[in-house]
Amino acid sequence: MSTPHQRLRDAPRIAHSRHAAQGLRGGRRQTSHVAHTGFQRLRRVIGHLFACLLLIGIATPALAADLFPAGAPWFNVSRPLTNADLAGRVVLLDFFTPGCINCIHMLPETKRLEHEFGNRLLIIGVNSPKFTASQQSSNIKGFIARYHITHPIVTDKGMTLWKLFSVYAWPTQILLGPNLMPVARFVGEGHYAQIREAVIKTLAKARAAGDLTHAALPLKPPPVDPHGLLQPGKVAVSGSYVAVSDTGHNRILLLNRDGKLLRIIGTGKPGAVNGAADAARFDSPQGLAFVGRSLYVADTGNQLIRRIALPSGAVTTVAGNGHQAYGVVGMHAARSVGLNSPWALEAVGNTLYIAMAGDHQVWRYDLKQGRIGPYAGSGYEGLSNGALARAKFAQSSGLAYHDGILYVADPESSSVRAIIIAQNRVRTVLGFGLFDFGLRDGPSPQALLQHDQGLAWLNGKLYIADTFNNAIRVYEPGSQQLTTLTTALAQPGGLAEFGPHTLLVADTNANRMVTVDTENGAVQDWPIKGSGF
Repeated sequence: MSTPHQRLRDAPRIAHSRHAAQGLRGGRRQTSHVAHTGFQRLRRVIGHLFACLLLIGIATPALAADLFPAGAPWFNVSRPLTNADLAGRVVLLDFFTPGCINCIHMLPETKRLEHEFGNRLLIIGVNSPKFTASQQSSNIKGFIARYHITHPIVTDKGMTLWKLFSVYAWPTQILLGPNLMPVARFVGEGHYAQIREAVIKTLAKARAAGDLTHAALPLKPPPVDPHGLLQPGKVAVSGSYVAVSDTGHNRILLLNRDGKLLRIIGTGKPGAVNGAADAARFDSPQGLAFVGRSLYVADTGNQLIRRIALPSGAVTTVAGNGHQAYGVVGMHAARSVGLNSPWALEAVGNTLYIAMAGDHQVWRYDLKQGRIGPYAGSGYEGLSNGALARAKFAQSSGLAYHDGILYVADPESSSVRAIIIAQNRVRTVLGFGLFDFGLRDGPSPQALLQHDQGLAWLNGKLYIADTFNNAIRVYEPGSQQLTTLTTALAQPGGLAEFGPHTLLVADTNANRMVTVDTENGAVQDWPIKGSGF
């Protein structure tokens, strides 16, 4: 285990201390060929040993009559599950907290397990929330819709299950045998192969003992509406166009400034396919940036940067090799290197800055030279200032630029950071640490945010999509004061300047676009006019 001030860049989120000491993570994962070779090799060896120790030394909880807390909110089922539903099954408990990038990285792995094992393995998501907002059922429903989660999810009221199984990090997976006793524990992401092996062994042992049953379960996954917006993530505005990441539908909408739909780019099915607008595929796209006659897209789930030609809508891949990578150093040919959940984009001249959420960094992509690499952040999760390479970020997810300063929204530390480009240094504008959050106005040394994900600069002020507070906040650099413009939203993820006194906001959990008046905070729907809307 590392100390609180020696965190590995890809470690799980540790919850037991204010400073969130990070654990090691084992398992096979894609790593970049340009990473620190010695560091990667040492991390893999130690991480694998750590995972093995976890498998051997699992605490066996004394189970109550009912495993799940009474009155806990359930999702994707028609009634709460009971011990009787789990008995005779192999069950994987996936402890997560919404918004945690490592937890999001686990979702494709659980989908693979569901596809392979079918009803032989029951996966239950356990929402053990870090943020107060993550305790609210409406927010969990949005998270389920965004990532098309079909397995049962329970909110862990009072962290009951977390304590019962001695969990200390997000994400953690606990494998239960047919007698509801734990047989394996995995901490962090990237353990698909080990989990699969443990499931196979547990099934074989239970089958030989005659312990398996497969009674029907009250599963009720939510329907997906193919129309309208589904969890829109980010928005970008140019002189002629508006672009919206329709994240839950895996597509990009291109509109004019009156809201008329000009083109849908992407089939809606997840994938990484280039070509014409009606044939291309994306996977949970987020950040957008207009540069000339191009629209750049942070294709988050595919670990790619895509380019959309305007006005045709033709899609090409310009950066990323399609693999998730850690520990990349230096600048490289853009298509040769792996990325790690690119989440937001900001174009400044011929440079495209990228908020690389999965590696807690800001990257830069030289549009002329076609080269890409880390720009700011050590890759260790945290909140510390100083030289670019030594500063620590926490899941960078939003960007805005003004007058030589690149502002960064850091949701896991509920902070806003500033990169002073000419000085090659980072400072903190708002925020204090990984477990300091809330809704409080005032001077920057006192003000609090909660998991902010978007930024926009307008008229000398920095506007903040304070996502888990359902708010738009305003920071004035001169007075260093934070105020609240509105709280009439539902986890807004992105925003953009839309007029002298207007912001255009992706109101993510409300599945809508809205305008916000920066003078009085008035919120109005911005309807999309076109087929299906």
